[in-house]
Amino acid sequence: MSSPNPIQIHIPSTLTPFAVPLTSYLTTHPSFSRLAISACIFAPAHLSTPPTTRLLLLHRAHTEPSFRNLWEIPGGGVEATDPTVLHALAREVFEETGLHLTRFIRQVGPGEVLTGGDESTPIRCQRLSFEIEVAEMGSVEAPLEEERDGMAARGLSVLEDVRVVVDPAEHQGFRWVSEAEVRDATCLVASGETGYFGKRRAGWEHGQGEGEVKLVFEDQQQVMLEAFAMHVMRTGGHPMWVQGRMFQGSLGGQLLQGKVVE
Repeated sequence: MSSPNPIQIHIPSTLTPFAVPLTSYLTTHPSFSRLAISACIFAPAHLSTPPTTRLLLLHRAHTEPSFRNLWEIPGGGVEATDPTVLHALAREVFEETGLHLTRFIRQVGPGEVLTGGDESTPIRCQRLSFEIEVAEMGSVEAPLEEERDGMAARGLSVLEDVRVVVDPAEHQGFRWVSEAEVRDATCLVASGETGYFGKRRAGWEHGQGEGEVKLVFEDQQQVMLEAFAMHVMRTGGHPMWVQGRMFQGSLGGQLLQGKVVE
């Protein structure tokens, strides 16, 4: 997928430490040799029938050399050619979903540590997650109240109007999932496919019927739950708890204007 046209991105001042090139970030974080980023993209409850806040997950292609057929939030590696770490996320979101990032809301969690390689060339990667907003979500109109019952009976949702375009070389599909679907799943670990959801739930694998929900990394369940908690707080919902901690919903700073994806 080609690069998006330049657009304006709003960045809270709390995220300015990430508005630096990869080399600068790794210099100030010498314990890591690589950096990965991921995006939590929410659809507001009024766009879903019945009304439910939902999070975008991507289904990795069965031809992928690693983590095939598993589910993940959009993201990827930061590259040396990316102007900044934040530009990298805008690029990855567009390449993997066709959606245009317009606003960074906040960082989700402190980041996770991924390790790999061998004794001679060990790899230590930090993965950062951010809640973001995309332009396409703002162009979808909520259904009228009198339309909701009919849409629910026919299994329809205006979320279908949010055009997500996946690259078939990397992903085979996508789904908008609720917090309940994430929270109710049991996180297990299996050899060769670390971190998958073991409960069988309808509709996750192929859009209908029974399917086993599997995530690329088991700690992504915690990231998603934390993102849900923070999102609900920010949008006026009730406080939620994630492993004994309550997350507040402040943006944490003034928005900086004029940040452009090049």
